[in-house]
Amino acid sequence: MKKTFITLTIAVGTFAFGQVGVNTTEPKSTLDVMGVLSPTVPDGILIPRYSVTELAAKDAAYGASQNGVMVFITTGVGTTGKTSEITGAGFYYYNDPTSKWKGIAGSTTPTPSFVATDEKTQSYVVQPTDDFIRLNITTPNQILTLPTTGVTPGKIVYVSNIGGTSLTVSPIPRNTFRGAVIEDKNSAAYIYLGGTGDGSWDRISGY
Repeated sequence: MKKTFITLTIAVGTFAFGQVGVNTTEPKSTLDVMGVLSPTVPDGILIPRYSVTELAAKDAAYGASQNGVMVFITTGVGTTGKTSEITGAGFYYYNDPTSKWKGIAGSTTPTPSFVATDEKTQSYVVQPTDDFIRLNITTPNQILTLPTTGVTPGKIVYVSNIGGTSLTVSPIPRNTFRGAVIEDKNSAAYIYLGGTGDGSWDRISGY
């Protein structure tokens, strides 16, 4: 038993401070993975894969000791916390100085430069990435909810309502004169000023 223990200790020590080879007995780096020539064998390296929601739930697990780790995002767009800069499927690495996951150039889905929604006929919660909201409101008591997380001050959202019914805006804009209502067959533009409550947005024009 004593001899076996010493042998195992030496083996583990050699592995810990040596180089690891996969499909090769002569690794040329810390980890050397050699491909298999067989056309039926899928080669490659699989790293941890998550949806944005799954990775966001692990925010607290990543800190200075995880600086530089890499994951693959399968679906979703980040809006808050450490995943707020995730724009779609692709490879991301954790950047601890900014506490953000950063996309690896060329591997991620770019965020569209201008996002116009499909036509909405009922209450709608505006997404942080939305730029132009198409409305056709015909039913009373509908609400347009503007985002207060995942957006930066200066963000402008354009709204066009071609329907015959007005709808209210939440949170209540800073300028309450006409600002809290988007009239029937009318349009408006709102700018985010910062914060989370009433007055965090303001109506800057009707057109």
